[in-house]
Amino acid sequence: MRESMLGEARDSSRPYLALNMIVTVDGRAAIGGTAVGIGSERDKRLMREMRAEADVILHGAATVRADPLSARVPADLSRQRVQRGLSPQPLGAIVTASGNLPAEHPYYASATRIYVTTDARIDVHGDNVEVRRVRTVAQVMADLHRDGYRRIVCEGGPTLNAVLFEAQLVDELFVTVAPKLAGGSQPLTLIQGGLFPVIGLELISVSEIAGELFLKYRVGV
Repeated sequence: MRESMLGEARDSSRPYLALNMIVTVDGRAAIGGTAVGIGSERDKRLMREMRAEADVILHGAATVRADPLSARVPADLSRQRVQRGLSPQPLGAIVTASGNLPAEHPYYASATRIYVTTDARIDVHGDNVEVRRVRTVAQVMADLHRDGYRRIVCEGGPTLNAVLFEAQLVDELFVTVAPKLAGGSQPLTLIQGGLFPVIGLELISVSEIAGELFLKYRVGV
């Protein structure tokens, strides 16, 4: 079995957290409100292989609203998870302040935990869905840590990314740079918002396949 893509947490009191994102060469993280179509089939496969190593896949509510995505991995990677002593599928976790989530969504087909960071009302349908109330993303991490989850991969979106960096919770950053230009007057970039000093990154690895760049950084060096 190949070497793990995921690393270890800087702080043993919380889970390891990696961000996995794709952007165009001009920095767009979404086109027409979604990241679908930016990356190649190879990028999608790498995303699923990374998911297969994680205990939890984390998304912001806006990403779930924009895409018919789920946190699942395909059957071959599910079998590999079981061989490593993991559950067949990672837990899907959604963070929302507004509570604005679809009542029904493919995401809810497998185990899903929704963290609401305000007193907002939430109405979702699914036997696999559990709603928990927290105030901060640090409390999200603490809750997952208490339940024994050790490796988390966040797939955005940019607003959630900003909050996680602001809270100093990110250990590693994976970025695919697609050989495309998108333009736009108000582009959605990898991080949207956030109030924090400049964060240093250490390049751990870089590879190129058919013009796509796959970058891995250690955060906060």
